[in-house]
Amino acid sequence: MRQGWAWRGRSILVVCFFLGIFLGTLVGNLGMHPGLPSVEGMGMEEMERLEKRQEFFQEFGRLAARNQPWRLASGSREKFLYLCGHRLKEGGLLWLLGLTVCAVPCFCVLAVYAGFSLSWIITCYTSQLGLMGLPGFFASCLPQWLLYGPAWYLFVYLGLEHPAKIRMLPTVLALTFLVFGAGAEAFVNPALIALMAIH
Repeated sequence: MRQGWAWRGRSILVVCFFLGIFLGTLVGNLGMHPGLPSVEGMGMEEMERLEKRQEFFQEFGRLAARNQPWRLASGSREKFLYLCGHRLKEGGLLWLLGLTVCAVPCFCVLAVYAGFSLSWIITCYTSQLGLMGLPGFFASCLPQWLLYGPAWYLFVYLGLEHPAKIRMLPTVLALTFLVFGAGAEAFVNPALIALMAIH
């Protein structure tokens, strides 16, 4: 019974993640390529709405890339501690959600958000750089997401398979992944992004 429920929960999370990807791609493309209609015959009210829409998406795109100079800064103890604290808080939140009865709905919302954010960022990169935006996107994610991914999976797995139970070994393992991921993001990722910029 529990295994069947956990399998359904994972299936729902996958659907929510791809729903987020679809929505992020749709919204991102609408913002980056709004398909400007002909101005002829357009009323002042419609033109103002169109301008506000373009300003909103442009500002949203700037917000998505505003931390790029900080990401390019070379690794430091302060940067590592900031990232480590931030990631451990995220992991702690997931762990706490996994102990509650509303774990699945909360995980579903987070899955939609993750898919939306992922597709939105990819859309921002590719709209500015074309296909060359994809290497830039992967350079911004590696190698830290090779460590963050297993950590998030462990937290979600614990929340679905063993709700309201504290499992120390998987939890400590997930937190270890987050700490090493923060180190990779602070010290290795800036060098990788700089290498991509040179080439």
